[in-house]
Amino acid sequence: MKPRERIPLEEYDPYRGVDYDKKPSPSQLRITASPFVWRDPIDIPPRRWLFGGHYIRGYVTGTVAPGGMGKTSVVQTEALSMVTGRDLLGIKPDLASLKAWIWNLEDPTEEVERRFAASVMHHRINPHDLAGRMFVNSGRDTPLVIARKVKDTITVAEPVIDALVAEIDANGIDVLIIDPFVSSHGLPENDNAAIDAAVKAWGRVAGRGNCSVELVHHSRKLNGDAISADSARGGSAFVDGCRAVRVINRMSEEEAMRLGVDEARRFFFMLADKQNMAPPADKRDWYQLVSVPLANGDNVAAVDKWTPPNPFDDVTLDHLRRVQALFASSDYRESEQSPEWGGNAVATVLDLDIGAGRKSSERTGLQKAARAKIKCILRTWQETGAIGTEERLDSKRNPRAFYVCGEPA
Repeated sequence: MKPRERIPLEEYDPYRGVDYDKKPSPSQLRITASPFVWRDPIDIPPRRWLFGGHYIRGYVTGTVAPGGMGKTSVVQTEALSMVTGRDLLGIKPDLASLKAWIWNLEDPTEEVERRFAASVMHHRINPHDLAGRMFVNSGRDTPLVIARKVKDTITVAEPVIDALVAEIDANGIDVLIIDPFVSSHGLPENDNAAIDAAVKAWGRVAGRGNCSVELVHHSRKLNGDAISADSARGGSAFVDGCRAVRVINRMSEEEAMRLGVDEARRFFFMLADKQNMAPPADKRDWYQLVSVPLANGDNVAAVDKWTPPNPFDDVTLDHLRRVQALFASSDYRESEQSPEWGGNAVATVLDLDIGAGRKSSERTGLQKAARAKIKCILRTWQETGAIGTEERLDSKRNPRAFYVCGEPA
């Protein structure tokens, strides 16, 4: 790991000390055009990723989600993964172990302790492994305001930045997590110039402290619509100022039905929606909230990775052959609304209850999930040519689409 060194503030603020009320002299401004000098790429230091292709030393990153979605639990468990060097959420740490500092600006210390207790118990972490590597502050005990606006003046709290960097250096902190971002400043959220100043102030902390700074941010209320980076509350300067931004969305009822999940509210996915340092990736990382009973009688949520079920997990080649035989010997319709729907044949072969003959409103969650599974199977078999459709007349002489056997399995 590259030795930690304190980087002079002047490298990040070349105009510090300039009196803008007076006309600055050229010597005060110190603006110099730097000629480009080619350097062999092998000699250029690589980016210093710390965890999950998101946390990166020297930069600010962000996570956006509505309140109560699980973002605090996610970043807390990620911090535990970084500190212990263990894969807790399906992400193998880039380094053996790091030092993390979480500053929870919303919850009291006791609530922070409850959440850590739940995560440590659920993931079977030895608490002794956290000593000297995990640091936690509560905003209820120690508020943290890095910038504020009084009348028309935006003021960045330089002494706060200096104190933060000094503490980061003293403890060798690799990752600083601020949760939530809105509580770390006293600025109008819709003022882009003000928010830009706050994010850049955190960028100075990341740069001078040679660490990663993660800002946890709330989204606007979207009445059930999907969250994107553009959904971040307040001005767009927050997203623009972060090197990478992830978003968290709760599982929809439609997805729950398709995946066979009863309580959609316990499941959510995270998606990288803004990546300045890599091509965009449409990869959903799924998580679930689990209830952990504590010895004091509380039940506290912890987060764990979750893998959506594969519709073909229990489907064999013999199942396909039997369905092909049924489609070759009998009339099965492509339309799900038909009593002769081909999905009924698949349900019989796989021994699944799909609520045949019932209205959609009368079917159970498991029956709806089974129907979604079968529709996925039929669609996949059709795309691979194992089954097909052809148009022919039904019993009432109306042209309809019927399933037929495709390439023999």
